[in-house]
Amino acid sequence: METWRVDELAERAGLSVEVIRSYQSKGLLPAPRHQGRVALYGPKHLERLATIRDLKARGHSLRGVAAILSEPRRPVSPFSADELRQEERLTLSDVAERTGMPVPMLRSLEASGVLRPVRAGNEAAYTAADVRAVRMLLMLVGSGVPMEAFMSVARIQLDAADSVAQAAVGLFMRYIREPLLTSGLTQRQEAERMVASFRLLVQAAAGLIAYNFERTMLETVQAEIEAHGNRSERAVMRREAARRNDVA
Repeated sequence: METWRVDELAERAGLSVEVIRSYQSKGLLPAPRHQGRVALYGPKHLERLATIRDLKARGHSLRGVAAILSEPRRPVSPFSADELRQEERLTLSDVAERTGMPVPMLRSLEASGVLRPVRAGNEAAYTAADVRAVRMLLMLVGSGVPMEAFMSVARIQLDAADSVAQAAVGLFMRYIREPLLTSGLTQRQEAERMVASFRLLVQAAAGLIAYNFERTMLETVQAEIEAHGNRSERAVMRREAARRNDVA
């Protein structure tokens, strides 16, 4: 079995060594195997870090992550009402209080699809992820982008996201769920493998989309500044591109 030192594990997981050690101190990561004074980590540690990242991306606090990981036999579904009970549940008024955005504006964002709470049955569930999303929007508006202008761009993104999601779900149903249904597994085993595969699909697709959007936006703004910017603007954008591509 392949093993890695903590710095090698950090590189593969896309995290810092400090974050990995923090997770380990909180009991979120299994203890490594030791070879003399060297701590060695393996694939199970990398998989656990991916699970933690996935749960945090869905708005769980580290306490909520710990509670979910303490029940390894329970399937972890991103839309599970049981899982949502592990995370702090918020009302729309709570989100308004924590972000400073009025409830009517939050309702408008939800109606437009910019704010998307998790649906547990017929109930809308708000978590820390929704608070972070609203704060990011406020940060964007605070940088000088008018809300109306942002919404015109957001509608394009939302339409594209819906199309990509529909296509990705089609692939999921055809190439993951259908083969599992004929694999001879029990219903419980099939369901657990299905949701595990779905989690990996969401993580991989979201990461790939974010990666491509960032690179495309960087290339587009570089081209605009090269064509229309002054000498200082071109210089700082080149340095920014180098920094983001780890060339500087």
